[in-house]
Amino acid sequence: MNDPVAQPVLEARHIARHFGAVIALADASLTLNRHEVLGLVGDNGAGKSTLLKILSGIVSASSGEVLVDGAPIQLRRAQDAMDAGIETVYQDLALVDTMTAYQNVYLGREEISKNPVARFFNLVDDKQMRQRAREVLDSLQVKIPSINVTVKGMSGGQRQCLAIARALLWGRRIVILDEPTAALGVRETGQVLDVIRELRKQDVSVIIVSHNMQQLMSVADRITVMRLGRSIATRTVKDTQVSEIVGLITGAIPGDHQEEAATLATA
Repeated sequence: MNDPVAQPVLEARHIARHFGAVIALADASLTLNRHEVLGLVGDNGAGKSTLLKILSGIVSASSGEVLVDGAPIQLRRAQDAMDAGIETVYQDLALVDTMTAYQNVYLGREEISKNPVARFFNLVDDKQMRQRAREVLDSLQVKIPSINVTVKGMSGGQRQCLAIARALLWGRRIVILDEPTAALGVRETGQVLDVIRELRKQDVSVIIVSHNMQQLMSVADRITVMRLGRSIATRTVKDTQVSEIVGLITGAIPGDHQEEAATLATA
């Protein structure tokens, strides 16, 4: 009998994606374990963004398979990924500046009031949404001025943490973060990395796509390296160094898997 704790929460096996004659992904694979932070790295054109879009349901794979808890799933649209418990937080965060923090957390999924009269007019339950949003933010130790103020005046780090909290609120077990600390200062970066560590404690597994090796080494458990549309190596952080990861990215160090020269689309 398979041990549910040992069973990977997410697997991508031999994913390929062709755009006409252009090969964006040739053979991409990764494994995400429970309570794990997995870094995904590679140079421009390595295929990271294409693989991210496939796991998010935005782009369909030409071949290969994706499994959640050992069961194959079909990802034809973004809702398929969300239904499987996968949430992706992109660099633009998809936050509305003129809305409050709690309204952004519930954006597009507002709680309708249980009061019969209010429900008849499709009025939302602001009290319930504020309470639940506050609970989730507190569980991640996210510090924001107030859940009742608009996000326009929030720092980049606070906005990033808010977007991550939204994924947790909706019960996502797998969160993909696309360059979560890009353009953030040192203090804000530290806040975001702390929230990522808290996610691990909340039974959430995380994939981080990033160019910042030092930050990944401080928060990730393992790092998967992509080059020319292929996954070429995975290293455990405690057993590697930044120099080895950079060498794998650039090709100075050979990968673990056979590579194939090809003209690839920019990821």
